[in-house]
Formats: sequence, C-alpha cells, structure tokens
Amino acid sequence: MCLVRAGCDTANVSMKFMFKFITRIFSVVIFLIVSVSLGGCGLFSDSDEKFYFGDTRNPDALEYEYRALANELHSIKPCYLIHPQSLSRGGFGPVGNQVSLLRSRCVAAVAESSGDERLCDMVRSASTLFSSGADLNAESCRRMARINHGRFVKSGVAYSLDVPQIVSLADYDEEEIDAYLVSEGRFSSPEAAMRYRQEQSFTYWNEVKMTLLHTEEFFARIAHMPGFGTSDDQGKMTALRWEPRQQRLWTPPEERTHSEPELRLPAQSDR
Repeated sequence: MCLVRAGCDTANVSMKFMFKFITRIFSVVIFLIVSVSLGGCGLFSDSDEKFYFGDTRNPDALEYEYRALANELHSIKPCYLIHPQSLSRGGFGPVGNQVSLLRSRCVAAVAESSGDERLCDMVRSASTLFSSGADLNAESCRRMARINHGRFVKSGVAYSLDVPQIVSLADYDEEEIDAYLVSEGRFSSPEAAMRYRQEQSFTYWNEVKMTLLHTEEFFARIAHMPGFGTSDDQGKMTALRWEPRQQRLWTPPEERTHSEPELRLPAQSDR
C-alpha cells in the first residue's frame, strides 16, 4: 500500500512539474505573439540600436525645435543639441517607422534637404521591445539624399519652427533684431520693423527666419544655446563651418505687391 502511495506521489510531483513547465512555455509563446502583433516585431528587428530596458528618454519639446532649425539651415549643427538617446515614438505607425532616434531623424532631414549623403553615416536605426524603427537607417538616408543632390531644394520635410523662441535662446533681443532687418534693407526703419512685429507678426518673423537665422553670427551662437548633448557634441559643433544656404527672398514687406521671390545669399561676414 505504501509503495502504491509513494508511486502516486511521485507521479503527482512529475505532473505538477510538467504542468508548470508547459505553462511557462505557453506564456513565452503568448508573449512573443503579442510582441509581434502589437509591436511590429521590435524584438526581432535588425536595427542598429536596440533599446529593451528603458535606457532611452522622451524628447523634450525643445529638441523638436532643434530638428526644425537644422532642417531650415541645412546644417546638422543644431542636431548636436539633441540628446543621443532621445527616442521619438510614432505610436501605431507602419512597421519599421514606429520609433526613431531624434538626432538621427534630424541628420536625415538635413541630408535629404541638402542632398549631402555623407551625413548619412551618422544615421542609426533603432528599435524597442515592441516597436521597430529599422527603416530609418544610413542606406535609406542616402537614397533620399541622392534624389536631391545638386538640386535647389526649398525644403525636404516641413517642420514648424518657433522663430521667436529660437532667437531668444540665441540671446537676441527685439531691438537687435529690428536693427539687423533694417541694415539688410528688409524694413525702412526700426519703427517700421516694430510695427510689423506688433501688427503683422507672421511676416516679421518670416523675415527673421529667412535672413537672420542664416547669418554666420547666428550660426556661431547655436553652440551656446541650451542643449541636451554631451561634451563631445559641443566639440563637434564648434568644429563645423558655416556654409550659407541660398535663399529665395521676397521683396521687402513694405514694397511688396505681387512680386516673385528673388534669389539671394545670406549676408556675408566681413571676417
């Protein structure tokens, strides 16, 4: 009788062990299925960078402004103000474009707009446990840059840029901006510039975006704007040279009727 009972106990233990083992295997299978169906195969992505355990950060709103500024200038200098692990999430976007490193997105935008595929070496694709961003990589960046190589590109992707905030972060005050616009012939007097700033702010700040932001002086001030990068990033920003982008400027606002824009270069430095 005891032998029979001992045998039954051993069988029960074996059954419990097998049940636990099968339950764990089943849980892992369910987890993988959910990963694939809800997350776009992030776990199995061939991205350059894989972030599975929360070693990323959500971008600050200012970092998106720096991406827009870089796109406007056709320069990667503002991209270095973005934290190297700021991860932009696209929610339920298509597989391969659900997440991206914001700095890589910034560099890719500049490469596409400027047609400079050499910049694409900096672009790194990213993925998380549940999301894939494998499609934004160096090769896809080069393909887009080649399309625009040697062409005048007004803009690759349109990003909203808060110009008043940007010039404030660069330590410009309103009087200094007015004086610059007058010196460049965009307004007839400081009073006219102030009037447009107060009454037709869109026109005024568009003038600032198309002129002041493209000067060598503003370019130099970018390195002193509040950023989220590293000390190495500061050194890389300092090493970058100013290369003015061609601008299609309309005639000054006070003279404007229905004129066509004129092709001009930003003001050259005397230095």
